[in-house]
Amino acid sequence: MVAATAPTYVATREALTALSPQDLTAARFLAGAAIIGLYLLITRQRLTLRRGDTPRMIAVALCGYAGYGMLLNLGQATVPAGMTSLLLNISPVFAFILGYFVLVERTTRLGYLGMVIAVGGVVTITLGGGGSATGFNGNALLIVGAALLLSIFLIVQQPLFARVPPIETAFWGCAIGGLTALPTARFDLDVSRLTASVWVALVVLVLVSTVLGYCLWNLTLSRTSVAEGGSLLLIVPIFSLLLGWLLLGEVPTIAALVGGGAALVGVVMLSRATSRRKQAGLGLLTGAIPVVGVLAGAVPIIGLPRELEDVAVVPLSPDLAAQVSEIAIEAADAVGAQLVTVSLWRPEFDDLVRVYSSRPHVYRLGGISSELHPNWVEQCVIGQRSFLADDEVDGLSDGVERHGVLTAPNLTATVNAVIVDDAGFLGSLNFLDASGVYTSASVEAADVFAARLAPVLRRLEV
Repeated sequence: MVAATAPTYVATREALTALSPQDLTAARFLAGAAIIGLYLLITRQRLTLRRGDTPRMIAVALCGYAGYGMLLNLGQATVPAGMTSLLLNISPVFAFILGYFVLVERTTRLGYLGMVIAVGGVVTITLGGGGSATGFNGNALLIVGAALLLSIFLIVQQPLFARVPPIETAFWGCAIGGLTALPTARFDLDVSRLTASVWVALVVLVLVSTVLGYCLWNLTLSRTSVAEGGSLLLIVPIFSLLLGWLLLGEVPTIAALVGGGAALVGVVMLSRATSRRKQAGLGLLTGAIPVVGVLAGAVPIIGLPRELEDVAVVPLSPDLAAQVSEIAIEAADAVGAQLVTVSLWRPEFDDLVRVYSSRPHVYRLGGISSELHPNWVEQCVIGQRSFLADDEVDGLSDGVERHGVLTAPNLTATVNAVIVDDAGFLGSLNFLDASGVYTSASVEAADVFAARLAPVLRRLEV
């Protein structure tokens, strides 16, 4: 993935010596769609995109292919290849800002400081080039816009992998993105400019950076997480800088190097701070690419309202609250989740009371889950066996009430790990994420942390 991504910006710069940005965008993705489509045809893979996923796929194509590609090409008309890759690594900052308003995510002081440093680095890159051939001008802002679209693209795309194969997702993205960009293309190019180096750049851009790059990126995300795969992309600017220097003679300016280094340092600071924070929820990112809450559709960029529900007083001492929080955060890192809660069983009321929430701003402490499904009660409370639901239909029978706050994010897969001791059922450790994320191995991992919570919950009274 890294090897396929690194030449993108160098190949784009060379191709733009003969093609306009609009022509290159349409040609790149339509050619990529043709090659991936031929592969699907030869391997006899049926297309599985369903009507319900079509709007999301269109959004993916517009953001991650047509829009991203167009802004990238327009910006690279003057922005050097290596610095382009540095600017694109600002995407985690945009992801955090989106998550701040959409998912009510928060970070620590280190994270906010990292965000300021990263933005300062981008400003240094943008203003410090002096307009030289290898410096920057206003077109750098187009690259920043491409980084913003990249963040939105990853937010919208991730849920598709539960239903659409990664390579087919790349096919539809290239096809729809290329067709969308086609009306802007004129193809009135000067044939004499199509030198050997331009043809090589076009081949690399289509075969390596588009076909292999997007397919390998999608395969990586479908088999692991955005954090694990995306963290490798931090090293892409190093290769892009070297390739631009060696192949195009683009010697980076001091301002570009200083600003790029600051942007990378800031992103790493934000990544680490976000992954460590306590009550603020799960991390938006832990690498160069945002780890965002998977959204079911186009959610307005506004703060989610606090859920209206019955609430009980939770007399958590600071010591007990810290213990519950520490275990829950460790569990979230091990199992993976967009939302984690810990619920205490109240046998006198036959309900659950929330004593920990990774999103307390909207899914508050003390919230009561009273409408528990009989099958869930039979399995978890009476049978003391953990519950697994890997899709929305099964999830309606779990121990987490589906309030409005859970209908905007795609929180349809559930693990309820039962917390028990010798005296009986104490509560549950709950994980929610996108459909298809959890397996029986997830339940086994969750049970380990649920056992650690048992002596803590035994000390609580609600």
